[in-house]
Amino acid sequence: MEYVPERVRRYWLYQFRLGKEYIIPLLQQWGVRINGAFVLDIGCGQGGVVCAFAEAGARCIGLELKSKRVLEAKKLIPCKLEGKIDLIAGDFFALPLNLNGRFPDIILLRDVFEHLSDKGSALRQLKKLMGFDTRLFVTFPPFCSAFGGHQQMLRSFLKYIPYFHVFPEPLWDVVREIARQCDANFPFFKEIERLRANPTLIGRFRRMLKGSGLRVVKERYYLIRPSHHLRYGLPVVHGGILGKIGGIREFVVTGAFFLIARRDG
Repeated sequence: MEYVPERVRRYWLYQFRLGKEYIIPLLQQWGVRINGAFVLDIGCGQGGVVCAFAEAGARCIGLELKSKRVLEAKKLIPCKLEGKIDLIAGDFFALPLNLNGRFPDIILLRDVFEHLSDKGSALRQLKKLMGFDTRLFVTFPPFCSAFGGHQQMLRSFLKYIPYFHVFPEPLWDVVREIARQCDANFPFFKEIERLRANPTLIGRFRRMLKGSGLRVVKERYYLIRPSHHLRYGLPVVHGGILGKIGGIREFVVTGAFFLIARRDG
């Protein structure tokens, strides 16, 4: 296998385990067939999740915006899965995607939706890729949740502070100045500000689905999501009753998982 930095290998393994141990079992529990399915993963990163689906018998296409990640992903595909996975570098909104006239059985959009600038357009474009039997699987951390601003990507003490991304403007200006002075990854603050300007909330997402001709088939909310178990060793905690209370869940749910179909499907 070609050289890949150890940190990238670890992240690939995290993605693979997330797909194998959590996403695939959840989809199967929801009645979605994996073996023999045609899977499109939009924002596939280093390809760990698509490798898990390919190992489970799916035929996969992974689409990733950053070409460097695609090169890393190609080096990390196990030999036994070669020929079952195609990896493409490009922008979903700009790249003509040739699926040979076939609709995917499953489309994955894992922790990507919150970063899209035109979310309504994204849903309408996704619908064009969906046949009547296609299932779209979307996950995201609600913006108002503890780390919904993705501040864990910072490199100072700010990465450990929950909820500062929802501070009102006067306090936000103070935090931004602190980050400018002491955080080695201050350029990432622009992404946090993009998330603030166009926040992804559970209620808002559900309304956008209705306006795009899509419907929720299944949903699950987590107070501590599976990725936090794999990365930090925390126990997975389901949303329970808190996941059913509209206003409260926006602040306490760290992961919202949706299985979506066409409204006319």
